Amino acid sequence: MKIPDHQKRVTSNPKIPVKTPRAASTFTLLNPKRLEVTVLEPEQFFPPGQWNCDFVFQAPAAPAEVYVELKGSDFLHALDQLANTIKLLKSPLQPKQCFVVIRRSPTMDTKMQKLLLDFGRRNKCSIKPKTQHGEHSL
Repeated sequence: MKIPDHQKRVTSNPKIPVKTPRAASTFTLLNPKRLEVTVLEPEQFFPPGQWNCDFVFQAPAAPAEVYVELKGSDFLHALDQLANTIKLLKSPLQPKQCFVVIRRSPTMDTKMQKLLLDFGRRNKCSIKPKTQHGEHSL
């Protein structure tokens, strides 16, 4: 999908923190090499009614693409939002890494582990739940 230039924020800051007004959770992308990173907020450019994650970081020089959903609860809905954003963006960047930053981490029983493995296979990405604050380094 072609994203309008005015919807892209490009930065090379060593720390790129993000937060939404409605979520208590936060996420920080660590960029120690000061690579150029494009920060996208899919809800700003996808049509209303689409389920989208909150933020996407694209770093072609890494190469990496990081999808982030900040959630109070409802982990399963967060997975739907991440999967839909990956599908709509159709970005060729690999690897894709997904994070759900949630108030309370889901129980990591066998069923949840299988769900996360299936999600990763279907969407060709890695998936990591985090509690309250997520952090990832390029």
